[in-house]
Amino acid sequence: MKRRRTDRPGRRASRILTLLATLAGVLLLPASAALAAGTSYYVNCSATTNGTGTQSSPWNSVSSVNSTTFAAGDSILFATGTTCTGQLSPGGSGASGSNISMSSYGSGAKPVIDAAGATGAVIHLLNQQYWDIGGLELVDNASSPAYRSGVLAENSSGGVLHHIRVHDMYIHNITGYGGGWYSTNAGVGVQTDHTTPVSTWDDVVVENNTFDHVDRIAVAVTPDADGQGTGLTTGTVIRGNTMTYDGADDILVVKNDGALIDGNKAGYGGAKATCPPSGQYCNGASAGIWMSGSSNTVVQNNEVYCHVNGADGTGFDVDWGNHNTTFQYNYSHQNLGGFLLVMPPFTIANEPTSTVPSDGTVVRYNISENDGSNSGCPTSGTQTHGGGVLHFVGGVPNQSGSSSAIPQFYNNTFSVRDGLSTPILYSRSGTSISGALSFRNNAVFNYGSGNYFTTTGTSTYSNNLFYGNHPSREPTDAAKVTADPEFRNAGNASTSSSYTGKNAYQVHASSPVLRAGAVISSNGGYDAFGNTVSATAAPNIGAYNGTGGNLLTNAGFETGALSPWTQASGSASSVTAANAHTGSDALTTAASGSGSNQALTGLSPSTTYLLTGWGKVATAGETLAIGVKGFGGTETYANIAATSYSQAAVLFTTGSSSTTATVYCWKNAGGSGAGYCDDLAVEPLSSATNAVTNPGFETGTLTPWTQSTGTASSVVASNARTGTYALQTGASASGGIQTVSGLTSGASYLLAAWAKVGTAGEEVAVGVKSFGGTETYLRASTTSYAQQPIFFTTGASTTSAAVYCYKNSGSAAGYCDDYTLIKLP
Repeated sequence: MKRRRTDRPGRRASRILTLLATLAGVLLLPASAALAAGTSYYVNCSATTNGTGTQSSPWNSVSSVNSTTFAAGDSILFATGTTCTGQLSPGGSGASGSNISMSSYGSGAKPVIDAAGATGAVIHLLNQQYWDIGGLELVDNASSPAYRSGVLAENSSGGVLHHIRVHDMYIHNITGYGGGWYSTNAGVGVQTDHTTPVSTWDDVVVENNTFDHVDRIAVAVTPDADGQGTGLTTGTVIRGNTMTYDGADDILVVKNDGALIDGNKAGYGGAKATCPPSGQYCNGASAGIWMSGSSNTVVQNNEVYCHVNGADGTGFDVDWGNHNTTFQYNYSHQNLGGFLLVMPPFTIANEPTSTVPSDGTVVRYNISENDGSNSGCPTSGTQTHGGGVLHFVGGVPNQSGSSSAIPQFYNNTFSVRDGLSTPILYSRSGTSISGALSFRNNAVFNYGSGNYFTTTGTSTYSNNLFYGNHPSREPTDAAKVTADPEFRNAGNASTSSSYTGKNAYQVHASSPVLRAGAVISSNGGYDAFGNTVSATAAPNIGAYNGTGGNLLTNAGFETGALSPWTQASGSASSVTAANAHTGSDALTTAASGSGSNQALTGLSPSTTYLLTGWGKVATAGETLAIGVKGFGGTETYANIAATSYSQAAVLFTTGSSSTTATVYCWKNAGGSGAGYCDDLAVEPLSSATNAVTNPGFETGTLTPWTQSTGTASSVVASNARTGTYALQTGASASGGIQTVSGLTSGASYLLAAWAKVGTAGEEVAVGVKSFGGTETYLRASTTSYAQQPIFFTTGASTTSAAVYCYKNSGSAAGYCDDYTLIKLP
């Protein structure tokens, strides 16, 4: 929660410089400073004698640097492959357009500045501005903690200081207090001291650095303590940094306006909570990336993983007193406390903004994988305050009850593996909390057993996918989708997959999330993968807004026009803004002998493709075909006779010299009502091997199928869909089952089979279970064979599944035939 304190840390003597002297020395720079050509000063600590600072006669210790006041345009260059022992505190400031730089010369390893356990910063700038520091290695290791930092730039000037840039550094083994104040326990700390008038920074850039084993935090841009008296620092950019094993947090901004935290990667933080002596600031809670008392912060494209702190322990946190914070395009996984911590207002002494609820928070296009647990991490912690994917400390913050200020969670992907009990929505205050939130277009893949909280305010839940387990408090959502989202590599469970990291949460072309979301205005314009998100057309559900590699164009007819589909022979079909499966539009055929085609080119010869699509008919019993022809093989299709949308799945293999195919939706002749098609897709398969043995029962025996409990089923030489044989169930409590092994964990599979009943209106089910997720099945109730395609994803540690045919009740037999189980690429 990042707020407990007993007292402000003691001020160092440097912070009580008189304001008059500071203003005279720092802010009132001579006009000629910006025009100075600059001098290069060279330091080689392996030199035997101390020189004059030229390249041929370099300085050989940090004391020469510390005794010099540098001017605009000057450079301080350390020899590569050398180590200097001590702390740097050079004097002087640069000017706008003419910075002072500290870097290296020569080729080889970065120069090392080793503070050798000294208290304080390895490099300290006090009331100095326009500095560029890069290309160095900093270390300050010690047997016991103290206030230590890598780079500390400190402002007690009573005004605005400009431009501090720290880049391309290797900062490691900084032994600070894991529970102490932030910027004085940082790899890079940029601090404003409590002064009157206030002190602030503008243009702080920390980029492309590597941090390892820094206590407390890798990067902190903060005041010197909680409390009023500081204004808002502007122009902060923290990007492209890599951080491992930070003692507590990874990145923090406090009292900033417009900070950008972009493209950082942080892992394994939060293991230390050692506090300084009694009477000083102490807070053992930590999170990966967070902010407090700040406005207009953007946190994007970051990866935070395996944070082990037991008190908070989340990858990200919107803490006290924030306004208009946006979290987007981030990848969070295996963080003990969860993906995002949300703080309610509370009271900090002398800090009035802490009592103001953080408002305007937007959380979009993020991916959370197995957060709320350190499962799979090399280190782990123990929760003391619980954990959840979205982790609320109290109620939902909502400034003055304004509906426009409630947190917005949309188009995120949340994945929880089997075996975990992580709640999706969790609060330390219980299962019913105050406030309200908006939760739209999110894909929740919940193979765990975790639940949700409810809110006393009116929350909005719309167009979300809830797949897997469905706990008791799963939100009511009239437009929700409950089918498998068909992720490429759910949970990153398959190490052999070409889709890893956040790419694992791209989906297949047949995914039900495509075009199934609700339009959200001011949606940021792009998804987590750089795909455009329209402000007018229906988006996907989840963080991915691509097509899944669909080879068909205008697959959902959302252009409102037919092209590039063309009319099939017979009565004309059209695109109408009605009867859509997803989005707004669908293909509408005439009543009889009507449909549309799309010609595909550029296919690969001798390759198997999967065609899927959704169809329905206006008049029960009439049929609509989704199929493919002209691919070098026999035309193949699936008929749909249902009046509500049903999915068809068709496999076809191109001929040895064929590179084209024609896909169609066709209302068969003799009908009186229209047909409808939507969301068609074609995707190549890397392998079309059927994992089911004896899939069409053509051996004439049941083996390796086995009897389900109840009345025995049998293989009969009648009622076959193809070939000679089919599985015949008893009239009730009867069926056959086969356990298929050798599957890939975390992979999407298609189970397709055909079923019918002997007596119309009774039901026979085709289904799959014991795959790591919730049992899934489809029922057939017609006396002619109907296809039952089911997509499912194996669990993180599951490599088998049980497929079955089962007749639950009735007076006559059921029949199943032609099972196919294939892995999607």
